[in-house]
Amino acid sequence: MMTCEEIRLAMGAHALGALDPDEALEIDDHLATCEACGAELVEFEGVASFLGKVSERDVELVSSPPRQVLDRLLNDRARRNRRGRVLMAVAASAAVLVVGGTVWTTVNTTSHEGSAAAPAAANSSQSSQEKAEAEPRAELYSDSKPSASTAPVPKPTERAVAGREFAGGNTTMGYRATVTAFPGDGGTELSVSVDGVPAGTTARLVVVSRDGRRDPAGSWDVRYQDNAVFKSTTSLPMGDIARFELVDEKGKALVRIPVRK
Repeated sequence: MMTCEEIRLAMGAHALGALDPDEALEIDDHLATCEACGAELVEFEGVASFLGKVSERDVELVSSPPRQVLDRLLNDRARRNRRGRVLMAVAASAAVLVVGGTVWTTVNTTSHEGSAAAPAAANSSQSSQEKAEAEPRAELYSDSKPSASTAPVPKPTERAVAGREFAGGNTTMGYRATVTAFPGDGGTELSVSVDGVPAGTTARLVVVSRDGRRDPAGSWDVRYQDNAVFKSTTSLPMGDIARFELVDEKGKALVRIPVRK
């Protein structure tokens, strides 16, 4: 029986399909019962999908970029340095103008302070009187408005209380999914919403039990109009569910959603 540490050491090769069938089967059996290792496999699957898009030509360009690319980078660096020196000179000139303008404004303001003192005092007295007259009116208006704290707080429905919400994500691909589960007669009712999965993708929901059984719970084409939600059911009781898996039409995992007790 492989340990979690051994499983994680072989996780990259498993995601790339480089292991022999027996070892791959042993890892799959472990992932069915270990949420931590299952979450780590989702990260590797995103990397494997990305590596499949890289061509041999891309690798050659990274290891030895063309000469014209290096020349262009050097020219851009030289241009930025010249532009920085020009901006520094402009900033220095602007600083000189600001200092000169400040000195002139200070002298001009001092000469007018005496003549402006009397009108300012009169305006201050008038403002104080208007404020005193306005205070009673403000008290009347405030007494007539209802308090926001008296508004009734809506109570959640019994169905909302009974349901549990579980979320999971694929950080590499930017996919997220939320499953809301409601215990029902003879199984569990499910409501699924997704985010980030490309519209038009055929998605399938698989419910995995704690003993490794996999129960397909239907499929649908992803769309985002009117906050679309996929509804389904599973024969597994709520207490027997270990996780939910959102997979594409080829069976590749898009998002794994663990069920935490």
